[in-house]
Amino acid sequence: MQTVYHYVRLTFIYMKKTIKSMLTYRWSFLINCISQALDYSVTFLLMWIMISAFEHMNGWNAYEVMLLYSFSLFSYGIAGTFFFQIMNRLPDQIWQGAFDDVLVKPVKVLPYLISSGFICNYIAHITLSAIVMSICFHALQIRILLPVFIRITGILFFGSLIYAGFFLIVSGAAFLVTKINSFFNIMYFFREISYYPISIFPKIIQIIVTVLVPYGFINFYPLQELLGKDDFVLHETMAVLAPIVSVLFFTLACLFFNKSSKYYKSSGS
Repeated sequence: MQTVYHYVRLTFIYMKKTIKSMLTYRWSFLINCISQALDYSVTFLLMWIMISAFEHMNGWNAYEVMLLYSFSLFSYGIAGTFFFQIMNRLPDQIWQGAFDDVLVKPVKVLPYLISSGFICNYIAHITLSAIVMSICFHALQIRILLPVFIRITGILFFGSLIYAGFFLIVSGAAFLVTKINSFFNIMYFFREISYYPISIFPKIIQIIVTVLVPYGFINFYPLQELLGKDDFVLHETMAVLAPIVSVLFFTLACLFFNKSSKYYKSSGS
């Protein structure tokens, strides 16, 4: 428990540092948030227009598909707040030999990287997603009572664990290969599939996003149960497995990262 407290405290120290830095360049940060919000707002609008033109996607109406997107974006924002910087910085740190600085610190590598990787850049993602969720739930006449709120919070938390796992897998690959662009592109390709009901895709894609890259457990399976949809892909109880799959996938990603980090070779610089 003392070790956990140590890293939680370290995380809050870096959070305060990051927020102070953000406030120093507040206009730059604000403009960045506005641009991101506008970008995703246009995506939401285009998605709304497209689905409205077809009326529904395999039984999912426009509000329900928008919920899929907003849950995926919200979970991505939570994970990115703590894990994106690991993936963003690590390739250059390894190439330049700067990763030595992490290894000589009296801390465990992965918890330290998570603690020091906090960024505020995903406020726009989270805020916009929350607004869209509220609109969709209101339109679908779903009252956010305490049990529903707890389920929503659980879906977002476990969804963020899957996204965090992907960030760690791509980051860990940097120890094994020179460039991680291809892994990054694969991650984002399947991320876009999670914006829509995976039941509309061919069977092979459904299996891939359920078994190999479990994007389906981020939003589709949990919301399928919450909204009472019956377009089952593999089995009607897949939503129950979402927490287990999320924790297992994140754990395996952490193990992969730690194992891969053993292959780091200092440049001596």
